[in-house]
Amino acid sequence: MSRVKSLVVALLVVSVSASVAGAQFPGMAGSSRPISLVISGGMTLPAGDLGDFHDSGFHYDASLLLNIPGFPIALRPEFSLTQLKLKDPVLATPNADDVTSMMAFMGNIELPLGGGLYVLAGGGLLSMSVPEAITPDGQEESSNKFTFDAGAGFRFALGGMRGFLEARIGAASYDQGKVGFSKAQFIPFTFGLVF
Repeated sequence: MSRVKSLVVALLVVSVSASVAGAQFPGMAGSSRPISLVISGGMTLPAGDLGDFHDSGFHYDASLLLNIPGFPIALRPEFSLTQLKLKDPVLATPNADDVTSMMAFMGNIELPLGGGLYVLAGGGLLSMSVPEAITPDGQEESSNKFTFDAGAGFRFALGGMRGFLEARIGAASYDQGKVGFSKAQFIPFTFGLVF
């Protein structure tokens, strides 16, 4: 948990530094388009209870970036698919399914800080499918829960389009004993393209 807190503090320091430096509020890293398509992916680090059972995994995302004329914010509805492999000692039976899948439908708000930096936060629905190896009753479980996330990123020119690097922290709580853990915390590190 201390790594998660350290990451949050580091992201806040970078965000506040850019804001204090007097950076202006450009429209979403220089975009004048009202709607942009965002395709991204990267590594996901499990944290807390989720990290006790899983190694790092990968996520794939698709979202829209909706600029609001006259406001220094953008809306970012997003679909994300994440897969995390179970740690080897957790597996009780050979040839069993060893992947936890998370599918999220999120609604985030982006606030540009200037110089390509931005912060974002939001919430949505997380559907998690957990393999039987870590459930108390030995059955594969699937559960839908409210989740939230927050993070920061840096957007930059990349040829005729824009690229970005981003880090977030997300979390969802589960009923104790239903899926082998009570809190799913995850830290996705993302590279993406904005069209």
